[in-house]
Amino acid sequence: MPNLALLLLLSSVLLLSACAPAVSPAGRAPTEIPTVEELDALPQLMGVLSTDLVVEGRVVLSDDLLVPAGVTLVLRPGTTVYVVPTHSTKIEPEWLSAATELLVRGTIRSEGSSADPVSFVPLPLSGGGDYVWSGLLLDGAVDSLIRHTRIEGAEQGVLCVNSSPQISDNHILGCRYGIVAQADSAPMILDNLIENGEAGVFCWRRSHPLIQGNRIFGHNEEGLFVDQSSRPRLHDNLIRGNGIGLALYPDGPLAAVDQARDNGENLRLLGVPGGRP
Repeated sequence: MPNLALLLLLSSVLLLSACAPAVSPAGRAPTEIPTVEELDALPQLMGVLSTDLVVEGRVVLSDDLLVPAGVTLVLRPGTTVYVVPTHSTKIEPEWLSAATELLVRGTIRSEGSSADPVSFVPLPLSGGGDYVWSGLLLDGAVDSLIRHTRIEGAEQGVLCVNSSPQISDNHILGCRYGIVAQADSAPMILDNLIENGEAGVFCWRRSHPLIQGNRIFGHNEEGLFVDQSSRPRLHDNLIRGNGIGLALYPDGPLAAVDQARDNGENLRLLGVPGGRP
């Protein structure tokens, strides 16, 4: 996106909130959203990476970014990525959605720490609704890690398509879907806080993740959904305060029902009249 177009878009999305504090990782002071001029002066990420890239400090995801096969993107501890949303509704052939996305077909290593997490901060979009960017989309990605990273306001916090990254110790909040594993993905989903979206974790189309030690709180719909073709391993999770705790088929991981507590409905059996055990 050219700088002029970026400036025009930023002007439209920041008029009411240029000086409003951005939501910040737990335990850290809120950060101010930079002004239009400050954002334009920061490094801009967009297009297709042609070589490995290490990112640190503050940067702007000003348009779609593709990490192709054979290329690695590294986000160092403390990196803040300001995400510019888009008004477009057209999906180009190379991308998976119409919204701003970070699409990985190579390798991503988001290497935050407990003291210095990586943060994706979506800029407000007037009339854009709650989910203003697409999220981290891994499509055939390899050797990837998303650790101590805060992901907010995305259509899906992390989408795994035929990808098996380690996703650990992250804070994923206010996303339509927190983590989605599909198409033969087997990610390790460990010790994350996933909260306040529409649904927490989705396993479908032959996905087989390890889901362990997560807190999945406050979703309008399912905390965890498992389709009939998927076989996740579920250990020591706390699934609480969701519309439905677990949505499973009768031949699914029913032994995990004790991990769902204090939900509107702790267990919904799919394919069963009434959905009750």
